[in-house]
Amino acid sequence: MQAMENKEPSNTEADLSEINSQHRIRPPKLQAQSQNMSSSPVLRDEEAVDTLREAFGEQERKLDHALKKSLGLDDSLEIRTKKDRKPVSRLRSALSFVLTLAICVVLALLFTRFVLQRNTVSGISMEPTLTEKDELFVDKISHLWRDYDRSELVTARTDKKTIDGKTMVVIKRIIGLPGETIKISEGAVYLNGEELAEPYLDASVATYVAANSFLEVTLAEDEYFLLGDNRTESYDSRKFGPVKEADLIGRVWFRFYPFDRFGKP
Repeated sequence: MQAMENKEPSNTEADLSEINSQHRIRPPKLQAQSQNMSSSPVLRDEEAVDTLREAFGEQERKLDHALKKSLGLDDSLEIRTKKDRKPVSRLRSALSFVLTLAICVVLALLFTRFVLQRNTVSGISMEPTLTEKDELFVDKISHLWRDYDRSELVTARTDKKTIDGKTMVVIKRIIGLPGETIKISEGAVYLNGEELAEPYLDASVATYVAANSFLEVTLAEDEYFLLGDNRTESYDSRKFGPVKEADLIGRVWFRFYPFDRFGKP
């Protein structure tokens, strides 16, 4: 009976033993793998983002291309790199510069023709208010919505010619407005029968007509009477007569030179 108990294990027991030995966990190998994992670098912040972009960027572009294609969109035009871009030719650059310069010149001419004009005082007819070589800006557009007023300084064309044959332009002060009657007598200026107060002049200044003669004029509905502040040395309406509104160029707006007299005269 004892001899029978020491018999060899059956085939079924041998197979189970072999299976268990194949699936048995080997601690040394797992330990080595754990050490390898712990020694690998950990990606953080920007590194992790860059790694994900490298891994999935190409796949994302492929999916984007497939989506555009399914929607019927044209994806054939790619953004060119700097190497692919054609350099602008010198001729094209030159033409572009010339065109820009021409536009600037035209705009400047239009501005000075219709909006603001620079004038230089010549002579002493407006002293002491304006002196020779004062540099002024003349407003040429505000008269379109605002009428000229008495005592304003204006520039105007006259029927007299300069040495080079151009129309003489004068800078004077408005004394009489359309429809008013101006009279100059005994050194004083009268407006509609009453002596005109002129606070911009020194009290000693007297206004005379040539050879102490008498002058009286009633202005038309489009005429203005102009006088210079230096009454003894001014070529003004006492000599060339009333000025048509169409011959008024604009208001003296600003004196920008000399700097010690900078501002509105």
